Amino acid sequence: MTNNQWDDNKLENLLHSMPKIEDNRTKEQILDRLKRDQRLKKRRRMNPRKWMPVIVAAAALLLLGLIVPSMLNSHDGAMEKSGAPRSLKEDRAFEAKTESTEEAETFDASATKESAAMIFAADDSHVLLADEVVDYIPLQVGLVESANVIPITFLIPESRVQSDFPEGNPTSIELYNKYAGEIPEEELGFDDYHPYKGTLYEEKGILRHQIPAGHTYDLSSATNEVYFNSMRDTFSEFEKLQLVDEEGNPASFESIGKSDTEGWKKTFPYYKYKMPSGKVYLAPYAPGAAVETVDAGLMEMKNVNGNIVESLIPESVDYDVRLEDEIAVITFKEQLDVNAFEHNVINQMIEGFMLTARSYGKQVRLENVVQESFDKYDLSTALPMPIGSNPTLFTQ
Repeated sequence: MTNNQWDDNKLENLLHSMPKIEDNRTKEQILDRLKRDQRLKKRRRMNPRKWMPVIVAAAALLLLGLIVPSMLNSHDGAMEKSGAPRSLKEDRAFEAKTESTEEAETFDASATKESAAMIFAADDSHVLLADEVVDYIPLQVGLVESANVIPITFLIPESRVQSDFPEGNPTSIELYNKYAGEIPEEELGFDDYHPYKGTLYEEKGILRHQIPAGHTYDLSSATNEVYFNSMRDTFSEFEKLQLVDEEGNPASFESIGKSDTEGWKKTFPYYKYKMPSGKVYLAPYAPGAAVETVDAGLMEMKNVNGNIVESLIPESVDYDVRLEDEIAVITFKEQLDVNAFEHNVINQMIEGFMLTARSYGKQVRLENVVQESFDKYDLSTALPMPIGSNPTLFTQ
């Protein structure tokens, strides 16, 4: 257009000269044409993105409709079986018990000889306190492992004892005579030593053991020591043991040469005894020095006689002991922070103190400790006197 410049007048004249386009169809004709147009009959596809929220919501409602009635029915069934609704605490306990049962069913029982043992305290406590004995009757027995004696307190269901002793109040001798043969010693990792050969009974406050001919308790000084140690840890309430023959007459072990075993009662400090499986018990063990008093026994716990047992006292801990009435007071030379040690280390030390003091008929109190409490123990006052050591549930 640079060579042929068009002005506005020429453009306007050109537009006016073009023929006019007119549509002479009626409205009915136009409508009929539109109805016959196939393009207008093709259905439009909806955008799937617009429908996605609706689909998700519908699926969620359907899922809730299926799950909620099932949950309600299960909960109602559980309530009907129990007879009353469980509290939150009971529900958690029930779930924990179910998980424990499922794990126990898949556990390989042949992995260790101790797998069948059911340890009473969940926190691996080594003492049994009076207020912990609920629905159980305690029976302490000195079990033997490689000529070493470890006192284990078995907890027998009270219902079982009531059934076996309908007259009630059985003595420790009666309990032993009834249940010693059912103790799973080997499953717990101990030697097959109990029950004692012969007959055990009490007469005039004296423990008497009617030993049969052919017994093996006097084969050597070592077998004699095991016998008396196990007797002492099994019948600790007796001050005297009398050996008698099958006619009831005083008898003797040939290696000892006397029947009067009045000196059988001894008091030893407690130490850590580790089983071949790695399980730890607290056990009394003959010290390297004489320990006639409770303060001497508690102080001797720092030292170890031989390599059979280990001290319960950490190397960095030192203390003094004094006696106040019936309480042995242990004062740490440097303030003891229980949080600075592993839980089991402090727990075993404290319970070792308690068991050692108990053997002298005393309680123990700790001084110069940062904390006023540790686990289940109130450290601001005298610790309770245990009624047994190494509690374990009685299983057949």
